[in-house]
Amino acid sequence: MKRFLTFLLLLVLPAVTACDNGNKGGQDPAVRDAIFFGDSITANWVKDGKGHPEFFSANNFLCLGFSGKTTAYMKTLIKGITDKHPRQLVILGGINDIAMNDGVYVSIEETRDNIAYMASEATKAGIKVVICSVTPSKNFYWAPSVHPEQTIVDLNVLLKALADEKGYPYADYHSALADAGNGLPSQYTSDGCHPNQEGYTVMEGIILPILKSNQ
Repeated sequence: MKRFLTFLLLLVLPAVTACDNGNKGGQDPAVRDAIFFGDSITANWVKDGKGHPEFFSANNFLCLGFSGKTTAYMKTLIKGITDKHPRQLVILGGINDIAMNDGVYVSIEETRDNIAYMASEATKAGIKVVICSVTPSKNFYWAPSVHPEQTIVDLNVLLKALADEKGYPYADYHSALADAGNGLPSQYTSDGCHPNQEGYTVMEGIILPILKSNQ
């Protein structure tokens, strides 16, 4: 009986070892053409009824949005993002910095520096980067004392300068979506801040040609 159990063990062990080596730590073997990395404006993009999940599935894109999170939090996740080795990384963040979601004031320069850090880490990993403008808004329903429209414009000036300096493509959602007062008009939003499906359609028309030309 002992000889029989030993024989079975010798048969099973090589098979288990081969499966572990082939799994490579459980990582998804698929290489994404792009990862969209951001906050709720990114997260909602892939949700049924709010965004267009088919935009991601049809183009081999992965949507990684973290609702309510600031660029300081996003920085802590960048290693996990670059470890997925997408061909391109689309970075959209900063709205929650302006809303002071972490309970502290964050200057637009600090937000720019956080995004610059994430972009640099992706570049070091051989990933092409696209920097996105923050989308327009005149009010945050969760932070009614904040009036963000001009701060968003000023942050976008810094982000555009960063993209120009480093040679990153710049996806200017703000210019395409903003009304005369630098808000997000009702045709593109239901809450004054987050794009609706029509808003995402406009954004897709901007980002998709950039990603295709940046391949």
